[in-house]
Amino acid sequence: MNKSSSTKNNVIILPESLINKIAAGEVVERPASVVKELLENAIDAGATEIQVSIKNGGKDLISILDNGCGMNESDAQLSVERHATSKIIDEEDLFRIRTLGFRGEALASIAAISHFEILTCNDETQGATRIFIKGGYLEQVGKIGFPKGTKVTVERLFYNTPARLKFLKTTATELQHIQQHLVQKSLAYPHIHFRLTHNRQLLLNLSGGQALETRIQQLYGEEFKEILMPVKHEETYLQFSGFISFPSKPRTSRRWQYIFVNERNVKSPSINHGIYDGYGTFLGKGQHPVFFLNLRIDPTEIDVNVHPAKTEIRFRNNQLVHTILTDQISRALKEGASRRFFGREHSHSQMSHTGVSGQIDLPLDDPLPLGNESAEMLFPVNKTRTKEARDLPPRGSLRPEKSHKLTAFPQEIRIAEIRQEPIKTQYFASTKTSTVPDSVPGNLPENEIGNLCLISPLPLVPKKIRVLGQFRKTYIIAENDAGLVLIEQRALHERLIYDTYVESLQKKEVKIQTFKVSLLLELSPQESVLLEQSLVPLALSGFAVSPFGGSTFAVDSIPECLSEDQVEKVVREILDRLALFGKRGQNEEILRDVCQVVSEHASMPYEQELGQSEMDCLLAQWEELDSPMASIKEAPIMVEFSLQELEKRLRR
Repeated sequence: MNKSSSTKNNVIILPESLINKIAAGEVVERPASVVKELLENAIDAGATEIQVSIKNGGKDLISILDNGCGMNESDAQLSVERHATSKIIDEEDLFRIRTLGFRGEALASIAAISHFEILTCNDETQGATRIFIKGGYLEQVGKIGFPKGTKVTVERLFYNTPARLKFLKTTATELQHIQQHLVQKSLAYPHIHFRLTHNRQLLLNLSGGQALETRIQQLYGEEFKEILMPVKHEETYLQFSGFISFPSKPRTSRRWQYIFVNERNVKSPSINHGIYDGYGTFLGKGQHPVFFLNLRIDPTEIDVNVHPAKTEIRFRNNQLVHTILTDQISRALKEGASRRFFGREHSHSQMSHTGVSGQIDLPLDDPLPLGNESAEMLFPVNKTRTKEARDLPPRGSLRPEKSHKLTAFPQEIRIAEIRQEPIKTQYFASTKTSTVPDSVPGNLPENEIGNLCLISPLPLVPKKIRVLGQFRKTYIIAENDAGLVLIEQRALHERLIYDTYVESLQKKEVKIQTFKVSLLLELSPQESVLLEQSLVPLALSGFAVSPFGGSTFAVDSIPECLSEDQVEKVVREILDRLALFGKRGQNEEILRDVCQVVSEHASMPYEQELGQSEMDCLLAQWEELDSPMASIKEAPIMVEFSLQELEKRLRR
């Protein structure tokens, strides 16, 4: 045995600089991590105004200024040491955390991997303290004139850890992460004034002293006023307050879901499951509620030290929290639905009995504040259309009078096409101005279903399947050589639109309609960033969108299959999907999302009465395009019942 090797020490004590970098790796994942830690320090210091300035997505510069309590020189020098904090004193404090930060590693970890400067003052008569640290080594300490508060500047993040630096994403992606932290903190603390500047451009300016409802409107616009209802629950163990969405206003993404426990933004399966279980059958497949909830609970009942980033918590009694939320959310939704239905708090005193047992006479002078869909669901009406109703464009319809390829922008377009006004000519008439082929059956109803004829020439009838009829205005009943077939008509229509749209994208022949007067969209700062980085794939998809100043964008053209009144909703839903961090910058993913959203909005309603020719039209195109038997969400479009199965069921 080699004597020298047997006596060599394999276990060593790491140098302080390396220890700091390892700690920094736990605390600082990206520029947004720095912003989060510094924001929490500013809030814990009692700040009512916080200004965040960044450059190049935080890679080059992060500067956070607050008007909090500040520190004296002695505290300032200790604050940049490892494990130094003013927020806990002994072990017992770990079980009653009331501040956002408490580990005492943030400043030391950030200073170890950047050019770090802190200016802080707790007494203007004594002056401020300035400390400059470069890569974990103290460079300067001195006095300087500065108002009460603290300013932390971080430059050249990860300059001495290139392995970390190369894993950073694009500027737009890093900026989005930073914005998300600002949004979270601003929702938890609506009384604080938050400002965010990127490359000297003001992105967020959220005035303080506001209620949560006002802060939500500041961030997401007036539309949220119509979809949210307030909730409040108070009891000894758990209290919560905030806003949740009405059951009739679900979303297709989880983007607008914020949970705060003792004003800390957290992730908690117990809370999420409790909220979803509270909605119960109100939510369909792929639907998600919107909620902004702040829960208050005794700090001794939770553990916030589960994750280094302090975003995950653990309850002492998960089941109890889940049960309370489920019960109270369910009760609030039922009461909210009742109030919306009757237009007021209803009780026996507000209703007059007719004298007939079991019957109640509602006042007629109190209109029901229900939308068309809700009213039809609660009070089915005769679907026979009047002349006035026929003259109105059906939901999701588009008249294919004229179309233009994406590469050819016409100089003039008729006002009727721009405004989506009803076109009085026969929908399937064979005229010179119509793009519908001569082979189309002439007995299809006028202006009944938009985007029905998708290919040219259009087959008269399907060859391999025969339509028998329609079931509940939702399914087409047909027969083929194998037996009986039940087809979901909307899913089929959606599939056909998707396939033809994708094919036109591949051929770079997307048909569009243009506006003489641009349609203006007012977006939130977060949505503006997402839209700006996706303008190219949107243009390829037929959306001509350009910045119009601030957070406003001008839409000059859209795919032909959409109508003007659908544009804002479609664009916002596309942005919802782009908000998923893994998809940004991947044009193929963006184009796929655009195709899906457009197809969903351009297809017929879930319930649509179809004539024989219309059902033949759909199935004939399905055969011609050889489309898959699955919807764009990969769910089956049809169900088949073989003759053998039918005979077996009918045998006695």
